[in-house]
This record gives sequence, C-alpha cells and structure tokens, in this order.
Amino acid sequence: MALNSTLSETPPYAPVLIKLLQGVVYSDDNPYWDQLQSYLTPVSEYFGKIGLRVQNYETQGFAYLEQPDPDPDDPPAERLPRLVIRHRLSFKATIFYVLLREQLRQFDASDEIGRLVLSMEELRDLLQPYLPEGNNEVKFHIEVKALVNKTVRETGFLKKLTGDDDNYEVCPIIKAKIDAEMLERLTQKLEDYADDFSDPDD
Repeated sequence: MALNSTLSETPPYAPVLIKLLQGVVYSDDNPYWDQLQSYLTPVSEYFGKIGLRVQNYETQGFAYLEQPDPDPDDPPAERLPRLVIRHRLSFKATIFYVLLREQLRQFDASDEIGRLVLSMEELRDLLQPYLPEGNNEVKFHIEVKALVNKTVRETGFLKKLTGDDDNYEVCPIIKAKIDAEMLERLTQKLEDYADDFSDPDD
C-alpha cells in the first residue's frame, strides 16, 4: 500500500527529470522535450532545491543541467558535491572542441539550413594539422576515432546519426559551452600553435 501511494505521487514530468540527470535533452528527444517545455517551471523549481539550474535553449532545441560554482565564502561543509566531477581537458580534446565550434559558427553564418553533419573523414581532416599522422596512418585513425567516441559519450558535442557509423551531427550545445569570445581566444592560440608546428626553424 505504501509503495502504491508513493508511485501515485510521481509527477508527470518525472521522466524528463531523470533524462536531464543523464545529460543533454534535445528537441527530437520525445516525449522528454515536450515534457520539459510543458513543465519548465516545476522542473526548474525541483532542481533549484538541490542547487542545479535548467539551461533551456528552446529556440535552439536543447537543454541541460548546470551546477553553479560554490561560493568561496561558504564553509566546505555547506558546499554541495558536484553532480559531475570536472576533469581537466587534454590538449587534443581542447583542439577538437574548438575546431567543432568553429565549424558550427561557419555553418550558422552560411546560407545552408538544417544540421551540420561531418563525416569521419572530414573530422580527420580537421584534426590532421594538429595531430599529424607522421608515418603511422593507422595509429592516427585510431586516435581520432577514440577522440570522437569520447566526445559523443562525455560531452554531447557530437551525436552519431542513427544507423550511420560514419557521420556525426555537431550539436548546438557546444555553442552554450564555448561562447564567441572564448572561441576567438582559443582559435588564435590554435593558429599560433599550427604556425609554430609547421615551421621547422622554430
């Protein structure tokens, strides 16, 4: 009886609460997306009670949870544990994310409509100046594949197309994570790195 009573009190937006805890929710993730838009206020209030914010980009078609940094003045005992432990990005991952963000910026500035989809070959071409294959092409391909899989699994910046093992959508959440100012700053650093790497006299 107690179990049935508890289940009957489950709110209608419970599925999207769990989905948000798992990661990004996109506009084609139904019924979760529709639930979020219909119950945005109670969903936001629910997560607000445990120190999380719902970042809902309705026009761009994605939403995710964000945990604000703790107030440095708060005693350690009052600081909430992080939902997701932050890891320092590797240099290769940083390069890849900036390259993807720049590709999406160029796509948005063009007259093309729809989604930005890149093949595995195009992704390798993007990374080649920064991860030169040298004399071991197989190792280079394996390294790029591992980086792509990690990006799909851990960040949501890329999404594999259903039934297609060779093409990936660059997801708009990357725009929320890497804004225009950050992109400009990091792009300049990558250009400097590429110039230094290509000049044997440096």
